Amino acid sequence: MQLKELDLQTAREIKAFLEKNYRDHYDYDSLCQKFGINKRKLKLAFKEVTKENIHAFISKIRIQRAMYLLKTSDMTIENIASKVGLEKSNLNIQFKKYTGDTPARWRRNPVSLTVIS
Repeated sequence: MQLKELDLQTAREIKAFLEKNYRDHYDYDSLCQKFGINKRKLKLAFKEVTKENIHAFISKIRIQRAMYLLKTSDMTIENIASKVGLEKSNLNIQFKKYTGDTPARWRRNPVSLTVIS
């Protein structure tokens, strides 16, 4: 499928939207309806723009925000999970996937707040 510049622009708009609204849960269908793009084009265009799928992109943003809150606040891990749009158990799973550590252990020895790749 050939992507048009309009498809890529829509994917960039969705990326910006998700960066601001990462706490909420969006699926492909709701994003397609909101931004007027078909699902196949959205998947391809978003991957072209971000090099990852929407789920991985949102997960990475949530973990980055959680890392920031772990380092700069004394909020409980449960409160941080809620603040980034996850349940505590999901935060633990995703955090370990991206950082190799649990949020509690990472908080005691934060490595860095750089972008997770």
